[in-house]
Amino acid sequence: MAYIKKNVNLFLLFVIVLIVVALAGLTSYYHSTYQNLSTSYDVKLSEITNLLDDLNEQRSRLNQTTYELNIKEERESELSGQYLDVREDYDKVRDDLDKTKSDLKDTQDSLAATELSLISSQNQISALTATVGELQSQINSLEDDKADLYNQIDDICDYIQSHNLSQPGECN
Repeated sequence: MAYIKKNVNLFLLFVIVLIVVALAGLTSYYHSTYQNLSTSYDVKLSEITNLLDDLNEQRSRLNQTTYELNIKEERESELSGQYLDVREDYDKVRDDLDKTKSDLKDTQDSLAATELSLISSQNQISALTATVGELQSQINSLEDDKADLYNQIDDICDYIQSHNLSQPGECN
């Protein structure tokens, strides 16, 4: 029994040493594997953090771009409305200009006709003024003739009175 005790002790010692060595080997293996996993985890976590930062940056850019796009769309809509207003105003002004040009043409035609009528009237006035001058000259001449005739009548009446002839009614 001493042999069995001695062998069992040795066997137990061998099993314990074997277990301790296996445990040390497994611990070393798991420590190495854990360290590799931990390092890999840290690298992957760093990559995920970088990706999340990039994602947040891209999201921020996307939000900024969306905001700018909305502003541009609002501006475009506003400018389109302003363009339509300006276009309507332009069309109205163009129509007014066309009407004004037509009115100007009509007025110019009327002015030309009025100027012709004025020239004709001025010619008539000139002719009538000349006629009035001639008639006034004739009137003056006739009045001179009349005065001469009255003088002659007076002379005749004086002659008749000086010769004691019968006096006509004009001599009174």
